[in-house]
Amino acid sequence: MMAGMRHGAWLLSAILALLPAAALAQFYDLDGAYRCFTTPSTACEKDLRDQPRPVPPPPAGPSMEQIIAKVRDKTAGAHEISLLEARAANNDPRAVEVLAWCKLNGIGTPADALGAFWLYRQADALGVANARQNQIAIYETRLTPEQREQVLMRENSR
Repeated sequence: MMAGMRHGAWLLSAILALLPAAALAQFYDLDGAYRCFTTPSTACEKDLRDQPRPVPPPPAGPSMEQIIAKVRDKTAGAHEISLLEARAANNDPRAVEVLAWCKLNGIGTPADALGAFWLYRQADALGVANARQNQIAIYETRLTPEQREQVLMRENSR
């Protein structure tokens, strides 16, 4: 057993001795890119010009400002609502607030006062100004007695 340990220790020390040399190895010939960088020439420039250009990434979708403009115009559709839902799931305060407004007023989605109530709660937790007042207003003016009871039961279970 001791002989096996000696061989293992010898092998380990040999590997450790070789690691610094491997770490210093230079791998700069990435299709001539490094060589062309250090000593540019017309051949390098031609090779670089002839290489295919990378495909640009697909557009990321509408910006938050574009989505808000559609909400203001009441032209937001299912696509905009799904983008808002994805951003709200990541706790984007503006997305949560705009989605709550859409649900409350039926913009791009069926009206859902109870869903808007909970979204305004989330917005309040994220520090959105007036979100708590909006939540109270929804509770007092837009929720049915059954929905208010659901809210109270859920709040009491916390």
